[in-house]
Amino acid sequence: MKRSQIKELAKSIVEYDELSEKDLNWVYSNFSRQEIKAFARLLSNEIKDKNVLATFAGELSDANKSKIEAMFPGKKITFKRDDADVAGGVRFEYSDFILDYSISGIARRILNVIKERL
Repeated sequence: MKRSQIKELAKSIVEYDELSEKDLNWVYSNFSRQEIKAFARLLSNEIKDKNVLATFAGELSDANKSKIEAMFPGKKITFKRDDADVAGGVRFEYSDFILDYSISGIARRILNVIKERL
């Protein structure tokens, strides 16, 4: 199977949010080992590109959730409360990017700048 076909298969699985055991067995029985590796890598990339993880501390109002959803149109957003790692603010993870607008993230960046200048 061509790489472009494998990529389209991975895209459609993520778009329809469905991969049954029957589908997975078909992939294993019809793909070569190299094609399975490519499929797994492409599927992982598609999932990362389609999803956003918003980690926050405390409570997040519906208005703020709506603003976050407007920032990432067409993406599935998972809201995760994590008071231990995020002291305040919010941290976004999507694709290969991390946007850290948390108090702990800002403090970490300030400390790194201070360390660099010493």
